Amino acid sequence: MIHWIRGAQATFGFELRRSLTWNRFLVAVGLALFPPVMLNVVVRTAFVSNSVIAAGVSEYSVFAIIFLVALVCVLSLLLWATPNVQSELEGKTWSFIAVRPGARIASYLGKYFLAVGISLAVSCTALAGCILVANSYQGLENPLKTLGQLSLIYAMACFVYAAIFSLLGTIFIKRAMVVAAGFMIGVETFLSLVPAVVSKVTMSYHLRSIGLEWIGNFLPETSLPEYEMAYGEPWPVWMHMTCIAIMTILALAIGMIVITQRQYVTSDQT
Repeated sequence: MIHWIRGAQATFGFELRRSLTWNRFLVAVGLALFPPVMLNVVVRTAFVSNSVIAAGVSEYSVFAIIFLVALVCVLSLLLWATPNVQSELEGKTWSFIAVRPGARIASYLGKYFLAVGISLAVSCTALAGCILVANSYQGLENPLKTLGQLSLIYAMACFVYAAIFSLLGTIFIKRAMVVAAGFMIGVETFLSLVPAVVSKVTMSYHLRSIGLEWIGNFLPETSLPEYEMAYGEPWPVWMHMTCIAIMTILALAIGMIVITQRQYVTSDQT
């Protein structure tokens, strides 16, 4: 266990230094700036047009913030979490990792925590920018409290989805990003909106429920009584957090089993 932790720390540091290139830095900055820029364009256009449109935009501003930041959070995880094995195979370094005791798990965990760190940094930066934009135009009731609560929700999202995407990266390798994107669209988006018990197995349902409990109703055209009528009585927040933690640990554990048991074919062997 100790050598896994030390190996993961070494992998995290190495991958972080390797990620500090202008190309990757500009990608991260672009993702972080996209939500506040888009929100500023929409809100400014609405306020310039007329007061009726501005009032409508103000009503949905929190939903727009959550949606835009969630979008860049997922994109960041797709870029940094899914190619955990493929990047080693393409760089022809997998043969060195495969023959060293504990190196597979150390590499797996190190890249997992790197994906969490980068995605969380991008998400929190984008979130802070969006709240600053929204507060400057219409004034939020408690912007610092909203920032803290949403940052914690996005932190949980980064941990659980990075674990799921890392698992998919060990199974599908070359198609991991496509499969992960399909998973987010098919399962975490459409399945989570089904008003049935099956929606409770999705992580987006639990994250959305925590958001409704902490910051109030942010869903457009839906009141809290209507939401509870469709999805049932709300669970306590600790139950949602427990489900997220269990899924995170389970996905990480399965990923570690797969990466240690599976034999990957390198380009030199084909």
